[in-house]
Amino acid sequence: MTELMEVARHLLGIAMASHWLLLILFVAAAVDAVFPVVPSEGMVITAGMAAAAGHQNLLLVITVAMLGSVIGESTCYFLGRGSGPALHRWMKRQERRQQLYERVAAALHKRGGLILMTVRYIPGARMVATLTAGATRYSFKKFIVFTFAGVTIAYTYVALLGYVGGDAFAHDQLKGLAFSLGLAATIGLVVETSRRIVVRRRAAKVTGA
Repeated sequence: MTELMEVARHLLGIAMASHWLLLILFVAAAVDAVFPVVPSEGMVITAGMAAAAGHQNLLLVITVAMLGSVIGESTCYFLGRGSGPALHRWMKRQERRQQLYERVAAALHKRGGLILMTVRYIPGARMVATLTAGATRYSFKKFIVFTFAGVTIAYTYVALLGYVGGDAFAHDQLKGLAFSLGLAATIGLVVETSRRIVVRRRAAKVTGA
């Protein structure tokens, strides 16, 4: 076990100092926006730790992640715009997906800016929101403005988590990574739990009325 930990520390150190880290980060952020199978947050946290160690530039890390995500989300938008009816049929295959589609479609045209800025904090909702924005012909100018604002806030926050963890555990990068990922998961859990409580209370008020 100790040997495995040492190997992991060694590999993490190589990754953080690699010149390819920013390119990998860019690709991960872009792919994650279209196919949410690559957790780009983990890559941003690692890059933030690398910045704390002096291997990367924190501002550049945030900028690269932002650009990758904006390109990925814009791709989703245009995929949605080009396949509106087909997208609607795909959404109908799952009740949860259909409900999310209908809620997002209605909310986009009422408070689109807020939805596009905060949807990335709801698990699995970002891709649905961006596809729906395209399918419902939501203004691309507004879409790109609010998307830029959302990714700026999101990736600054995530990169800073990595930076704090890397700074606090400069002597052990593996512990720093575990700390940062754990902190991100805890904050995400608190936010998602709070959101669900608010939604349930609103639903209870509507039912009671």
